[in-house]
Amino acid sequence: MDFGSRLRTMRAARKLNQTELADRAMTTQFFISAIEVGKMLPTPDLEARLRKALDWDAEIDRALALLGTKEPA
Repeated sequence: MDFGSRLRTMRAARKLNQTELADRAMTTQFFISAIEVGKMLPTPDLEARLRKALDWDAEIDRALALLGTKEPA
């Protein structure tokens, strides 16, 4: 899966709506939506803020890979 799909999965797992995640990551709901539907990719800085806001680290990436929800390397 692409980054947007994984972002949507993580956001849902944390029981956040797009606006709540946007507030935590200091961005807008528009950007969250655009990333989740694959219209854009986050900058490295925004990706880092999203990961921090969702407490999303390398261990979670490994778990998502085991579940088949991570794009191949």
